[in-house]
Amino acid sequence: AKRRRKEEATASSPLLTLQDSTSNKFRKTGNKKQSVSATVKRPAGNQSIDESQVTLTFQDWLASVSERINQTMHYQFDGKPEPLVFHVPQVFFDCLQQRISLGSRKKRLPNSTTGFVRKDALPLGTFSKYTWQITNVLQVKQIFDTPEMPLEVTRSFTENRDGTYQLFKCPKVQVESIADAYTRGEKPPAIRPLELKTFLKVGNTSPEQKEPTPFIIEWIPDILPKSKIGEMRIKFEFGHHRNVYIEYRDSLAPP
Repeated sequence: AKRRRKEEATASSPLLTLQDSTSNKFRKTGNKKQSVSATVKRPAGNQSIDESQVTLTFQDWLASVSERINQTMHYQFDGKPEPLVFHVPQVFFDCLQQRISLGSRKKRLPNSTTGFVRKDALPLGTFSKYTWQITNVLQVKQIFDTPEMPLEVTRSFTENRDGTYQLFKCPKVQVESIADAYTRGEKPPAIRPLELKTFLKVGNTSPEQKEPTPFIIEWIPDILPKSKIGEMRIKFEFGHHRNVYIEYRDSLAPP
């Protein structure tokens, strides 16, 4: 009987060992799976990305558009930039069109619709172009603002010694109480850098202006018909301020 029990114990030990190793293996793989899902956005080292888990939301995409508009409004460059061109999924533009229509009961129709034939560039064929003209800067900001990337209707810059310009980020000012201000007495005003700003030119931005400057959004659907991708073009102008006064510049763009 003792010998039989010993044989049973000996026979069962490999099973227990296999069971333990299997359970440990599942625990390890389970932990590994959790770490992979937790680092889908930012994989560490040689860790592979599960492409089925990678998504881009409309607001993520719109933030990139707003960042590019902000980036274009640079003091060093002329205020009439080339159109910004984007290839956009149809569903994303549908969301953008909803933003264009915010504040109105009905869907805002384009200001103009034109048909054209493309013969000298790909893709070839007949296309339709829809154009919206926005003449209110607050509406433009409402269309392109996102929590991650607000649209900057004005940007501040400083001038370097070599004549170039760089973006100026205003430092946070610590607000003190009225009592502290009285007890400490008046502080000398902080020395501010030369005020160089760019501003988005939308609507009437000067007293002598007769026609409002539009912010233009053009949409050509089905540039890639199978993928449901269209072409969006954004056209706008921006002005330059030097110490509050408008700085007029000649266009530097090639003819």
